[in-house]
Amino acid sequence: MADKKLLLKTCCCGCSLRIGSLIVAILSLILGLIGLGLSIFAGLNGLAGGWLNVAINIVNIILVALLIHGIKKEQNRFVLAWVWTTMVTIILTVFLGIFVILLSSLVMEGVIFFAVAIIQTYFILVVRSYSASLQSLELPMSH
Repeated sequence: MADKKLLLKTCCCGCSLRIGSLIVAILSLILGLIGLGLSIFAGLNGLAGGWLNVAINIVNIILVALLIHGIKKEQNRFVLAWVWTTMVTIILTVFLGIFVILLSSLVMEGVIFFAVAIIQTYFILVVRSYSASLQSLELPMSH
């Protein structure tokens, strides 16, 4: 019962959860590719953190590709893989935002981290709701 409390019926634009999940996937892919490019640029300019971000962005791009595949083929396990890893990303983003504010007093950067976490949370709600709709489709066939 508590599981169904956080399920959406449509995406914010009024489109279906499937279309909303595809929009989330495409936006995530575009942002991941931009992040990858910026991280490579940072790494080539001597910023060691840039190379760590390259690895993170590559993993995110792979997970988005799995999400797109899961949506296209209606494979719930691929959709859920993206949901769970993005949940971990949100937790890390919130902690990073807290550390940025506390350690460097860069409040605006910390606020940006929190804003990103809020947007990612909505993305998870859309994709998780789509996943739940896939599960409800799979249940009758398993009996």
